[in-house]
Amino acid sequence: MKNSAYYLKLLLFICVLFLNGCATIIFNSIPLKDISKTSGQYHVGTQKLYLVDSSRSMWFSDDIFRPREISVKIWYPANEMNLIKKARYLDDSELIGEALSERLGVPKALMRRAKGIKCNSWLDAMPIKGNFPILIYSHGHQSLKIANTFQAEELASNGYIVIAPDHTYDAAITILEDKSIIYSKSKLPNNDQQASKQEMIDIVEKQLKIRTIDISFLISKMNQEFSLNNQFVGSADTNRIGIFGHSFGGCTSVMSAFNDNRIDAVLGLDAYFLPLSESVINKDMNKPFAHIGQISWGNSNNYKVMETLGKKNSKSFFHFSIEGSRHYDFTDFSQFTRLTKKFGSGDISPKKIRTIMNMIMIDFFNSKLKSGIKFDPENYSRVFPEINHYIY
Repeated sequence: MKNSAYYLKLLLFICVLFLNGCATIIFNSIPLKDISKTSGQYHVGTQKLYLVDSSRSMWFSDDIFRPREISVKIWYPANEMNLIKKARYLDDSELIGEALSERLGVPKALMRRAKGIKCNSWLDAMPIKGNFPILIYSHGHQSLKIANTFQAEELASNGYIVIAPDHTYDAAITILEDKSIIYSKSKLPNNDQQASKQEMIDIVEKQLKIRTIDISFLISKMNQEFSLNNQFVGSADTNRIGIFGHSFGGCTSVMSAFNDNRIDAVLGLDAYFLPLSESVINKDMNKPFAHIGQISWGNSNNYKVMETLGKKNSKSFFHFSIEGSRHYDFTDFSQFTRLTKKFGSGDISPKKIRTIMNMIMIDFFNSKLKSGIKFDPENYSRVFPEINHYIY
């Protein structure tokens, strides 16, 4: 499996366009869509948080000794009386734009175009009371905490608090509180053969361990925040926690569910299961799980691992495969412009894949965290011919 940030991939194809014409013309001719409107009853607020885990070093390599620092974004149902300023899609867009422009050679004028993407969420809005369930989001390898903003805002508008960390040194780029810029130092195997080599297994296990400890640390710190911060007291139900993630973030979500009993439900977005050890794959996760992904991973054994994991799970385990989709369609990647179809997105329309993802995610988490109606996978196959579903 070849992993790269959806965001970096988008920048690369913009760079290709730049090489074929005038930067100014390209800058003005690439329409980037805003985040789609949410369907829920709540306004959405968003805030940035910076957490420090003084018990751990920053990364597993020996050359980084400072304490582990994590940049976090949170989306939540907001009080309609405190909606002042809309949030940007890119936090610290000037720093990110300058850093990526320098690293990739992308003109800064093009980076400013991404800066203009509008979100639905309101910056630093006041949370409303309501004891809303918590959802943790884990991004893919060399991706970003904002990689599924479309889903984060949709879930928040439907009564969830969504919390997303940048897994520092595994994220494409992380901006810390002191404005330090941290690039990725991690790697994943390009194929199953490389994944089976002991050296790569050891590296990936360390990365996965770092990520899962990030999740447990985040849950503990946010539970403190929800109980001690007057702004958030009464807004979150810390006894109802779900987790979801894309690609390596889906693997992180599964491993976190095994390791942390506070997590009640798990959802994967075209998850990468191969890094899970044999002992984990053959163990009962004992948590309800839903997976939404592409039809096939080609010659990879990724879905065979998922099937084994599903059959061992004593709770419900649903898999939805979407015809016409590809790996990055399960992030924001294809949602901003149709030009991404030349660089990795599938044939399915952006609106349809977004609708499918949002509907399944909301219904699944409602059924598991809100005592909602029974989750029936037949409902989606009847409405969308692109969906095939399996129950393990």
